[in-house]
Amino acid sequence: MRDHTVVVGFGTKGRSAIQTVCATGLKKEQVVVVDPSAKAIEAASSDGYVGVVGDATRSEVLKRAEVHKARQIIIATQRDDTAVLVTLTARQLNRGAKIVAAVREEENAPLLKQSGADAVITSASAAGRLLGLSVLSPAAGMVMEDLIQQGSGLDMTERPVIKAEVGRTPRETDDLVVSVVRGHRVLGYDDPSIGTLQLTDRLITIVRVSPGSQVTPDTRPLPE
Repeated sequence: MRDHTVVVGFGTKGRSAIQTVCATGLKKEQVVVVDPSAKAIEAASSDGYVGVVGDATRSEVLKRAEVHKARQIIIATQRDDTAVLVTLTARQLNRGAKIVAAVREEENAPLLKQSGADAVITSASAAGRLLGLSVLSPAAGMVMEDLIQQGSGLDMTERPVIKAEVGRTPRETDDLVVSVVRGHRVLGYDDPSIGTLQLTDRLITIVRVSPGSQVTPDTRPLPE
């Protein structure tokens, strides 16, 4: 395995994460699932993924998943302390992979980033914000829930700027642009520093997706 995706944890979060990345065209055989439960790994294998049974906080288990060769690592464990240890171990084995981790409590997010995670998703806070939004504005809550559900209705995606869009503003593109990724900065669509779009920019857009359709992945590397 090389340039594959390692997913630690095959619970609700892990399954949803895999479904999302596979909806963009990632092949199932390029996904390695690590979980301490043999039953979970059996389920992952029956779904077409490569499975490794074991404690992901142990380096020998992650080496069996060939984490040192992985392109991206998704950490979706049940406990926050486990997520921290897995992140530390994975980062020691692979300095270049993109690591995304989920935690239950927001207070643990900084610790995950210090441990080597590139991005941390707080599940409890995200669920709470969606609940509050749904109470204040049921329609807005429905839109957000639609965006979260992959593969139908509205989806959020990232794509490169095409030549025809170079020199235009984000508002002048055919898609609904939310943000512009320029280098390592994520700029709001109305940020005056954007000026006009450049060929090296990437766009975060909201698109309408029909059930069963796929968003074609873009393999062009991000600019340094």
